Formats: sequence, C-alpha cells, structure tokens
Amino acid sequence: MKSFIFLFLAGFVLSSCSDQNAPQKTTGQQTETPAPTANIDKETIFAFELNTLKPGCDSQSGIVCAINDAVKCTINPHFSDCAANKDYMPSFIFMEDESLKRPTKQSYQISKLKPLPDGTIEVYTQSHCNGNWFGLCNGNIIFVMENKNGRWGVKDLYALAN
Repeated sequence: MKSFIFLFLAGFVLSSCSDQNAPQKTTGQQTETPAPTANIDKETIFAFELNTLKPGCDSQSGIVCAINDAVKCTINPHFSDCAANKDYMPSFIFMEDESLKRPTKQSYQISKLKPLPDGTIEVYTQSHCNGNWFGLCNGNIIFVMENKNGRWGVKDLYALAN
C-alpha cells in the first residue's frame, strides 16, 4: 500500500513540474481562429435603410460583414441574404410581431473590439435606429461574434446603458 501511495505522489510531483509553455493538446474539433482586428475600420459609419438594402458585403472584414447581415435582417428579416445567413445569427432576429417596432433605418460605428478567451469577440458599437426592436439598435450595442466553420457570425447581441 505504501508503494502505491509513493507512486501516486511521485506522479503528482512530476506532472506539476511539467513545462507550462509546452504546446497543449486540444480535444475535439474546435480550432481557434485569430481575431481579424487589423482590417476593422473604426472610423466608418455603416448605415442601412429598408428601401436601399443591397445584397452582399463590400468590406474586407468577415466580422463587419456578419454585423451588416444582422442589421439588414433586423430591418427586413425577408431580405434576400437573410435565409442563407440564418445559421450565423441569433434566431430572435427573425421573430415577427408588430409590437417589435423594427427599425427601417439603422447605423452603427465600431468603437472597440474585445477578444474573449473562448474565441469569441465582443464588438462594441455606437448604434442609432428609428425603431425600438428590443432596445437593441440604439446606444451602446455589443455584438458577440463567433467563428463557425471558418466564417464569422453574430452569436448574440446586447445593449449597455449609456
């Protein structure tokens, strides 16, 4: 019995002395994608209006394109790009009820990016709209971004009090 306890303690000591900088093995198939922050323009104001929505995205940033898609689908959940991008946005964006007071105009400007340890990124924006829509289109709106299948999408969004 004493030899078993000794072996256990020796194994514990050896494992606690391992090199902490050694590459760690990952389990599962999730791979971390570095946050593409270099091509995010914090000076640009992105603006959308119901009658002038255009399909596609002109930005070089997958994060900006994902936010743009979410805003377009907030304005019009039946817009042509929305069905193809539905898996990359929260399902509440597609809820339909007259009481939601969807905006017909919405704009945002990125103020900060905050990468999180789980691989997601919080994108802080200053947003303006002419509706209410859960209180998620006016003020300090944060888009939580995740990379799914090599593509950025909006995992969630929430508002911070001014």
